[in-house]
Amino acid sequence: MRGVLLGLGCSFFLSISLSAQEIWSLDRCVRTAQENNLGVQSADLNVESALLDVKRFQFQRLPNINASLAGGYQFGRTIDPTSNQFIEANTQFSNGQLSAGWLVFNGFRVKNSLEQARLNVQANKATAEDTRNNISLLVATAYLNVLFAEEQLQTTIRQVALSKEQLDQGDRLVRAGLRPENERLALASQLAQSEYQVVLSQNSLDQAFLSLKQLMLVDPETEIRIERPEFDPMSLGDPSALTSESVYRMALQTQPVIRAAELRMQSADKGVDIAQSGFYPTISLFGGLSSAYSNNFLDFAQPDYSNATAILGTAVPVVIDGEDATLAQYNLSGITFPTVSFSDQLERNFGKNLGVSLSIPIYNNHSNQLNVQQSRIAEEQARISTEQARQQLKSDVEQAVQAARAARLQYSSAREAFASQQAAYQALSRRYELGAANAVEFAQAKANLDNAESQVIVGKYEYLFRMKVLDFYLGKSMTLN
Repeated sequence: MRGVLLGLGCSFFLSISLSAQEIWSLDRCVRTAQENNLGVQSADLNVESALLDVKRFQFQRLPNINASLAGGYQFGRTIDPTSNQFIEANTQFSNGQLSAGWLVFNGFRVKNSLEQARLNVQANKATAEDTRNNISLLVATAYLNVLFAEEQLQTTIRQVALSKEQLDQGDRLVRAGLRPENERLALASQLAQSEYQVVLSQNSLDQAFLSLKQLMLVDPETEIRIERPEFDPMSLGDPSALTSESVYRMALQTQPVIRAAELRMQSADKGVDIAQSGFYPTISLFGGLSSAYSNNFLDFAQPDYSNATAILGTAVPVVIDGEDATLAQYNLSGITFPTVSFSDQLERNFGKNLGVSLSIPIYNNHSNQLNVQQSRIAEEQARISTEQARQQLKSDVEQAVQAARAARLQYSSAREAFASQQAAYQALSRRYELGAANAVEFAQAKANLDNAESQVIVGKYEYLFRMKVLDFYLGKSMTLN
């Protein structure tokens, strides 16, 4: 009796503690799990990455502009970058250029790549949605397990109270001399078994809460209380009114896993077009501006004679008025030329170019042919993956419909069995009070009643879960209302 009072007392204080805890609805649990789940976060990043691919291919339609600057020293015999002549001097140089290019045509590669990138965005979004749906289903299952464990715990606590009443009733009959002393042992054993079931139910509830918290990625020490909706399982609908084919057709339209597979198949089709673009020529426009500077770039148009000297050279024979004569030849030395300034060099060396380039593929080690063959294999693999997804979905739907039908029959049968056991227990209880039944029979009737009640709870939540799975395939929101 002390164990019963202690258990009931703990239950009382537990209910007071729970009343102060924050209530979590199924929707809140689902949202928390989706926000914290790493798989969902990874799927969202895949969507962002695919969006960047779209932008990259959009920008490839624009021209590219690049600028470059270079500077340094040249030693020994080198080519002057401004005069393009060999010189024997140390040269300080710098140059810069601005170039631009615009792809005009490359076999529609950019166009098809952009379309493929957009398909990949939609496929990644569908995959992210499918990941969220799977998390929602897992959380709903864990949520239902908590509801089931809570109801099972409440039932076992009531069974303890009923076992205690049986034991009290047996004690009264023993004291009145209507029942033998040893019959009390069977009733006490039944009470101990009921108290043991309370411990097991509490452990199951703790484990169910832990599983739910782990799915939500919250601290296991966080105290939560879940919302308990009131519902009649039989009002959820009759799965026998649904056919596997009708649910499958609806699931084909609502399940993102199918939509993702179909989009990836379309993306693979575009991959073939992209590979075939390698057989087409590429046309581009280009243009550029450039200039250069060298400290050895001299202005030969402005010689400096201030330090020049004349040196007599070799006499050259000439004819003057029909007579032979010689002409003295003088060479000037010491003539210098000024260095052209940096700004003047930039202006003098300023160059411009503009043109069109055409690249025609002739032979590239069979790479284009191999790329097309590889893309066709990827296309076929995507088609097979899509068909596999459809077949798997059809199989899952058929099993879900069958399981829902079986769960409804199981729940209905469990309720009928409980009603029969309840009537049998009440009848045996009256017989026991009159001395027409012994304690062993009484305890067995109580055990049968407890088991029947447990089967009703199991059937109730099994049926609820199976109907929610059907709602999942029908594209309905994950709620318990």
